[in-house]
Amino acid sequence: MKKKFLWLIFLLAFCAGYLAIFPGDFYYDDYHSIRNNTWLISLKNLPRFFTDPTSFSARPRAAMYRPLLLLSYALDYKIYQWRVWGWHLTNLVLHFLNSLLVWALVRRIFKDETLAWLSMLIYAFHPIAGELVNYVNCRSSILLSFFLLSALYATSRVVSAEGRARVLWIILANLLFLLGILSKESAATFPAIAFLYLWIFYTKDMRKKVKTLTGLIAPMLMILAGYLCLRQIFFGKILSGPFLPRSQLVTFFTELKSYFWYLKLFVFPTRLSIEHSFAVESSLFSWRVILSLSGILLLGALVIFSIFQPKSRVAILGFLCGFYVLALAPTSSIVPLNVLVSERAFYPALFAPSVLLALFFRSALLSKKRIASIAIAIIFANFLLMLFYRGRVWQDGYKLWSDAFKKAPDLARVAGELGNEYARRGEAEKAVKFFTLSEQLNSGEPATVYNLGAIYMDLGKLDLAERYLEEAVKLEPDDVLARVNLGVVYQALGKTSLAQYQFETALQLDPNSALAHNNLGDLFFSTGELRKAEAEFQLALKSDPKNELAHFNLGLTYERAGLWQDALEHFQKAYEQNPGAPDYSLWNGIILLKLKKPKEAEEWIKKTLALDDKYAIAWYYLGLAKKEQGDKQSALKALENSLKNLKPFQSDLKSQIEDLISELKTR
Repeated sequence: MKKKFLWLIFLLAFCAGYLAIFPGDFYYDDYHSIRNNTWLISLKNLPRFFTDPTSFSARPRAAMYRPLLLLSYALDYKIYQWRVWGWHLTNLVLHFLNSLLVWALVRRIFKDETLAWLSMLIYAFHPIAGELVNYVNCRSSILLSFFLLSALYATSRVVSAEGRARVLWIILANLLFLLGILSKESAATFPAIAFLYLWIFYTKDMRKKVKTLTGLIAPMLMILAGYLCLRQIFFGKILSGPFLPRSQLVTFFTELKSYFWYLKLFVFPTRLSIEHSFAVESSLFSWRVILSLSGILLLGALVIFSIFQPKSRVAILGFLCGFYVLALAPTSSIVPLNVLVSERAFYPALFAPSVLLALFFRSALLSKKRIASIAIAIIFANFLLMLFYRGRVWQDGYKLWSDAFKKAPDLARVAGELGNEYARRGEAEKAVKFFTLSEQLNSGEPATVYNLGAIYMDLGKLDLAERYLEEAVKLEPDDVLARVNLGVVYQALGKTSLAQYQFETALQLDPNSALAHNNLGDLFFSTGELRKAEAEFQLALKSDPKNELAHFNLGLTYERAGLWQDALEHFQKAYEQNPGAPDYSLWNGIILLKLKKPKEAEEWIKKTLALDDKYAIAWYYLGLAKKEQGDKQSALKALENSLKNLKPFQSDLKSQIEDLISELKTR
């Protein structure tokens, strides 16, 4: 009963600590890899996840081979569509499962229930883990950790199993390793982790140890070799991805510092952020690099000593140090990355420092139980408060990037994203200020150049928008969104052929882009090519059946073609997706007027006016609906409201309204 009560308390605390993550939102990399990635909206694309790395992102140049990660995204879309709380829930459930795996592993290794609980609580509630559930794109690190910890648990069972049971655990460990490497390439170091564990914890004679090691590790090395061959085929290289922001040597020097930077953040998690400033080191003779290298050599010496003396008292410490270094190695030594350090990159290694801290807590409890219990309780209470606070920060993009800018004002990406948030808030001048700062910090950065083009487009400064978007396309030729927006600017400037070229090129890059199909359809609609327009809008809806704008534009196309019943069907579908758009309800009313249903039309038009009571055209059509019903006074009142709210450029409509008012008054 006591154990059940403890588990209930843990579950309630877990839910309370992470309650603030809901409903959440999509941020930065979430857009190119999830929100704008049209490959995720159908499980029919599952085979493509395993054969085409470009399905990882809406930007083909951001290709990565992570098919299981994409499968998890596609399943989330199948269940939740774009209800973002569901995507966060998946991350949270995976983190919960990882916490349980930590409990099971520590309990099995140390045979100590209290230590297992302490390790699990640190892992579950450490504030660093908060980013992993608040940022959907971190799914790769959570999924990787799930398979690594599961594979390590299977490896621990290999140590104690005999006969057929051992074979089954070996098969399971290899299967979990395969699933891990199909989730994220960082799993490549797991065979070394498995070797360390088996060598240190397998206490039987050497002949059996070597035999078991061979049976476990040899298949893993074969899986790894096959995976590396796939990387060579897909990318033309093995150890680096499609982006090379700096040389591997500079990355190596710089990332040597990260092993100890992460430990500092683990012990003092007070400056958590979506982005961290981290100085690049270009020389081996920098004192920071020398100090870090010395520290890593000491850790390495401890690991080597543990291999040669597996029965020593420090062997377990050697295993944990080895796990920590190996789990971080792919992102802290080998692959050049855009982001040098991040909380999400640390997560796969979180197991080791969590256990080390738990060992310290356990020792304190044994020597001074009362004082240690109070101190540990205070630490966990602070963890929960920090988790909740960070969850609230992650609820709002402006808060998130303002917080990041305070902590890392020297990062171009942070300044650019804060500019984006100001743009969304309608504060154009501040948006331009931060986009310009971002460009100064990292001149020629494609995302910054694109953002400047997009904000100038929103401000109606089409010449500046054209200039920046053209530059963005030159810098990032595979950026579908940049090409679509450049096409929109060209269309607004009357450069129809250039606009069509950009939309069609975007569709060559991503044939499933509903946005590109919709904008190409709009271009054909504006030139009177209704059949072509209809075809593009239908293709947009095939890619995204709930695309409100495609439904609305298809309704306009059918209305112009005189197919009013078809038009009504799509206007209603657009309204279902977004009842808050005044034009959607208005056009339902307009079509019902054409179908001689003025009473129904009136109901729809009133929905529009409930959203915007100064919408002159809506008042005009309400007047027509009242006129058709024979309600002269109400018609006149509506038409007078329309006149009162007309804009200066609506002179043609003004004449129509005045003529209609005169007609009604003479009756």
